[in-house]
Amino acid sequence: MTSKMETFTLRSFHFQISTSSNFQIKMLTPIPRAEIFQANQFVDNFIADMQASYAQYIDKTVPREGKMLAEYYDHLEPLAPFDEPVAGHCVLAYDAESKKDYVEKLPLVLQQFYGVLGITQLYLMDFNKTSLLDFPYESFKKQNEFKRLAKGNAKGMGYVLEVADLPKIMPLFFFSKRYDTPVIFFLTAEGDVPLSIRMCDDGNLHLNFEEEYDEVIQEAAENAGFCIGDLELCTVHRVHELK
Repeated sequence: MTSKMETFTLRSFHFQISTSSNFQIKMLTPIPRAEIFQANQFVDNFIADMQASYAQYIDKTVPREGKMLAEYYDHLEPLAPFDEPVAGHCVLAYDAESKKDYVEKLPLVLQQFYGVLGITQLYLMDFNKTSLLDFPYESFKKQNEFKRLAKGNAKGMGYVLEVADLPKIMPLFFFSKRYDTPVIFFLTAEGDVPLSIRMCDDGNLHLNFEEEYDEVIQEAAENAGFCIGDLELCTVHRVHELK
């Protein structure tokens, strides 16, 4: 399933977590964003395209906007550009019966989805250089829990996350106060399919991938229990409307 509305200039990929920092995988392992871009060509290109798509609306001649561009848009150009666009896009929704059902089941369904695709590690990050410690969490409790897991590491950092730990991490970003921009990104760090998943403020998951993976992604999504479609799915499934 593809959408003309969301096409990014990605073509090939490789997954290799940088070892220059000699870090050891934990539940949340901080890793500099620059190292992620150097290590993973898919993320390098995808984040550059995301930043460029938002940056085009920023007026650099306005001091406040120019400052924002300089401070938060750290990767406007890919280090190793791809030649052809990737048109693969779909939206996944979990048809939850309630908010409680959503919180408890969505991370498990997504975990199963990743398992079918052979994805074992993720990069957890925002598309721009914002600190996830300053993310507009639903509560101070969630913010403090993330701060504890992230060991205080913040700006300029992404995080390596084991898919096995997804049910402990993902709910921290549910019901946030972030609207009209992607809530959070999960990008393949280690696995068989190069994939970006970003959660929107409706609580659904927007995927970007190469079209050659369309069939396997659709099959994995259906087997995991997701509803799969395109952007119109967000007019039907809205987590904030659940009881």
